[in-house]
Parts: sequence; structure tokens; C-alpha cells
Amino acid sequence: MKSVVLRRLVGEDWHIWRDLRLAALADAPDIFHGDLEEERALGEGEWVRWTLGGVKTVALCEQERVGVAAGRLRAERAGTAELYGMWVDPRFRGAGVAAMLAQDVLAWARERGSEVVELWVIAGNGPAERLYRRLGFEATGEQEFHASIPGLSKYVMARRTDFG
Repeated sequence: MKSVVLRRLVGEDWHIWRDLRLAALADAPDIFHGDLEEERALGEGEWVRWTLGGVKTVALCEQERVGVAAGRLRAERAGTAELYGMWVDPRFRGAGVAAMLAQDVLAWARERGSEVVELWVIAGNGPAERLYRRLGFEATGEQEFHASIPGLSKYVMARRTDFG
């Protein structure tokens, strides 16, 4: 496989975050919180604000955008950040792109002084669960049902930023 590089987005890159976010929602609507049509209707200002909030890291393979992950600080949980919105183009899954993206969000959280990074994962999403376990995340016991899909549950996994 060709070399993959990561780049953190800035406000002027809002359209990259938008395009990848919409691609993720179209590819896997059951995995992500959000509605494709509602997010398509967001204006530039909303996308710029969202891009500037926390970190958005894009994976590039020969300038092609092949994945994205986002992180934000959890105001309600001091010292905690959240990894969210991770998506990898199906053609690049299994090639280590998701691990690279997650590790960049972990590094960002550590740079901001966060001691813990949490994420939500859909129960039964084996590939995601295995990836996060390999990266040192463990289930916390916190779980809930998906907001818009009856019967689908999700749970929190977490890890310390100083681990590995």
C-alpha cells in the first residue's frame, strides 16, 4: 500500500471536514450520530465552527482523502477528551489508517493535558471493538441505546493518554 500521511485541519479546511463527514454518514448511517440530510443543509459558518472545535485529522494517500477522526475536550469531565467521527474509506480499511488516526487524536488530547480519551462504539461492531482494544481502550461499563435506531446499543471505551 502507498504511504498514508496525516494532516490536522484548520478553519479554512472546513470543506474537507464536511466532505468526509458526509461520506461517513452516507457509508455507515447506523454508526454515526447525525443525519445526512440535516448535515448536508448546514452552512459554511456552522462547518467552520465545527472544524475549529477540537481537532479534525485527515488521512491522505497521494493527496486522496481516505479517512478522518475528530477529537474534542469533554467540558463536563475534566481531564477527559473524546474521540469521535472516525471513518476510513472502505478501500483503505484494514491497512492501519484507523489506528494512525486514533493515535493522532490521542496525541492531541495529551498535548491539551487530557489524561483520558473516551469513545462510543456500537455494540457488536467487531472491527471497531478489536481496533480500540489493540490501542489500549477498555469498556467502562457506561452504555445506552442509540438515539435514533431502536434496539441498537452503544458503549463507552476509554484509555489513559500516557499508555503506550
